[in-house]
Amino acid sequence: MQKYITILIRLVLFMLILFVVSNIQAQKNDTLYFMNGDRISGEIKQYKYGYLTYKTYGVSTVKVKHDKISTFFSKKSFDILLSNGRRWFGSFDTSYMEQYVNIATTNDTIFTPLIEIVEIMPIKSGFWRKLSGNADIGYSYSKANLLSQFSAGGNVRYLQRKFHVDLKVSSLNTLQEEKDDVLNNEVSLAYYRRIKDNWFAGTGLSADQNTELGIELRIQSSFVIGNEVIHTNSNNLLIYSGLVINKEYSADTTFSRWNLDGVGALSYRLFRFHEPEINITSDLSAFPSITVPGRYRVNFSISAKIEIISDMYFNLSFYENYDSKPPSETAANSDYHITTSIGYTF
Repeated sequence: MQKYITILIRLVLFMLILFVVSNIQAQKNDTLYFMNGDRISGEIKQYKYGYLTYKTYGVSTVKVKHDKISTFFSKKSFDILLSNGRRWFGSFDTSYMEQYVNIATTNDTIFTPLIEIVEIMPIKSGFWRKLSGNADIGYSYSKANLLSQFSAGGNVRYLQRKFHVDLKVSSLNTLQEEKDDVLNNEVSLAYYRRIKDNWFAGTGLSADQNTELGIELRIQSSFVIGNEVIHTNSNNLLIYSGLVINKEYSADTTFSRWNLDGVGALSYRLFRFHEPEINITSDLSAFPSITVPGRYRVNFSISAKIEIISDMYFNLSFYENYDSKPPSETAANSDYHITTSIGYTF
């Protein structure tokens, strides 16, 4: 079983590398107007946390704070989120009033102040150009106890107007002489669709392994409904709940079982634009069992990504997994680890 999981992890990591290499550059025919009267042609990459990421005709990518922007123009299609939760799909026309833009939709033109725009994401044409994500890798070795640790992970998002698909992979393998290898691997594919305003529904399929908790393989399917409670220029909070069904295979016996669990989770993201940029993400999820009385699982993670240079970052992460009744009697109830890695965003 371990062999197949390793092959799957390598395959997904290969796909991540392929997505990075296949990231095709768009035509730069947008125009950005500054408060001081200057203007430059280029490409709007995104608008988040009060900063517009803009690629110029040269090789440079700049990030411009909203109070420096007068207006901008683009004929491309964008997914535009406002501070009141309203979402528009359209292009941008210039405004004669500073700090405003005209959002041009199919049937209307909406005169909008920049301060009310929370997020702008391009809706690109062609499969490859709809992809975005990140990948990171880390390794450590201790000669004193002959312990080596390898970590790798990443995610790819496919974005459409009404939905997005997330592919995520993570791997943390700890190897030490005269001791059993500790393997913690996960791959997941999830589909999320907007329902109304800030509400969304999602379904997903995942496979994970955690030998410290006695899990050789857990195959899981889920359905959730959630709400984007907070989405501002500096932070984002999601909450969701639902049901999951999974089958678990024990790491040290032939035991396996089907489980039905509830799930409740929240995800928080905090962004601070300094030099360097800092992006903090934290996730907490709980899985109370419906079929195994008294069993519950809790997963917690927090990571800080610190920009090194444009599109590259240093990542410091902490993870903890808890299982009150693991499938193996000899397994531990909890597993935690701290990792460092270098990553790339595309």
